[in-house]
Amino acid sequence: KFLSLVLALVMTMSLVTVSAGAKDFSDDDSITYQEAVDVISEIGVVDGYTGGDFKPTDVLTRGAAAKIICNLILGPTTASALSASSAPFKDVPVSNTFAGYITYCAQEKIINGYSDGTFRPTATLSGNAFMKMLLGALGYDSAVEGYTGPNWSVAVIKQAAGIGLDDGNDEFVGSKAVTREEAALYAFNTLKATMVDYDQKITTTINGVDVTLSQGTAKPVDWSEGSNRDGNIKDDNFVQFAEEFFPKLVRKDDNDKFMAPANTWVFDKSEIGTYERTDLIVETYTTKVTGKDAYDLLKSGVIKDNDLEVYLDGVVPTGSELFDKDDMVRSNTSKLGATGDGVVTKVYLNTDEDLITVVSINTYLAKATADYNEKKEYAPLSVYTGIGTTKTYNVDVEDVANVTDVAKDTFYQVNISKKDNTNGEVVILKDVEVLEDSTVTKFSSSDEGKGTGKVTKLTTGGEEYKANVKAFYDKDVLNEYDQTLLTDNT
Repeated sequence: KFLSLVLALVMTMSLVTVSAGAKDFSDDDSITYQEAVDVISEIGVVDGYTGGDFKPTDVLTRGAAAKIICNLILGPTTASALSASSAPFKDVPVSNTFAGYITYCAQEKIINGYSDGTFRPTATLSGNAFMKMLLGALGYDSAVEGYTGPNWSVAVIKQAAGIGLDDGNDEFVGSKAVTREEAALYAFNTLKATMVDYDQKITTTINGVDVTLSQGTAKPVDWSEGSNRDGNIKDDNFVQFAEEFFPKLVRKDDNDKFMAPANTWVFDKSEIGTYERTDLIVETYTTKVTGKDAYDLLKSGVIKDNDLEVYLDGVVPTGSELFDKDDMVRSNTSKLGATGDGVVTKVYLNTDEDLITVVSINTYLAKATADYNEKKEYAPLSVYTGIGTTKTYNVDVEDVANVTDVAKDTFYQVNISKKDNTNGEVVILKDVEVLEDSTVTKFSSSDEGKGTGKVTKLTTGGEEYKANVKAFYDKDVLNEYDQTLLTDNT
């Protein structure tokens, strides 16, 4: 039968980034490392352009990289006052925009030029070269650590990866040019990294210049007695980079709108935002999860030695939707609680807190009943919450930034959190994929033939779609078609 098929695809990406006071860039939707860009831009290390965009995929130049390092070490205000009394390199005159930054980094032995006496400030910068600069900012000495010579990049990436400077980019290739958002990510990771110093220093003076002959081994910098450091990034008795250079930047352990483990970042008492701890994710499911699945994933020792918390749409589920560690056994081949086909379920393991967290999130289909209202700063959505059931939500721009693009009679997929509101609030809104003029070759439902009911599964275009209990179809939803099938998940 002729159908207009509206499929709200399951979102397997990060669902739970909530930016409160972060800067809004016109191209936010194209930024992959949102947490890093938000934090780094808020503290002034890497900023956007005058037109309001960030240009995340633009490549970083060597001159711009020197500016980032100076902004990290000195702060953006002090760094902006840097100048050069003489040309630091033959292709970097004192009038060059980055001359002051380049001079400072060269004096601190964080950067080097080329053998021909040039720096090439407009050239691109490789990932390895940028990592070398960040390691220098953390206190690592190039000569001692072997960051020189033909195999310098091997030593650099081994050290950088070892302390997590490339965390968040699983596709890091050190020889490739660094993009602006990658630079923001690596600088962000530097903020959380530990400063180092050397346990032995032997120096001498040659022609009036102090020269270090030996520095021993790099050691983490301990808290100094009487300092104003308070472990605002990580309470581990060592000095993280941000604790030394950005004492007003604070990271707090938190939970997001769906109760997933999260970081909340605050700068100078102003909240930047709350972001999912993706580093704690063990597995993500979009189908039902059995007790055996959980057992095979975590193993008996981990399940036994850690506490368990379970959440559905931001609250602890009740009845059959709740499960405990006794259900997470090899012999249990039944579905665990609120998990299911079309439900996004994420498993987190925090070994520091001895905690397993399981978060399940339903995705619902919604239809805009009007365009976004600029005066009232919200858009009204009718959300299909069950068979023949809808709820109306006025989605505020302060909660969902992209709600400004909402257009009347357009379908969207939404996620609803009940953490702070028993009626729920729409906190994630995404476009749906619309397949026009599709022919369903197989279809089954719990109430077939009556015009409304629970969808079990359907096949169109040779592909089978399974729906969870929130899916339904209603022949009267779109009157312009003979029949419209609506599913909130694949």
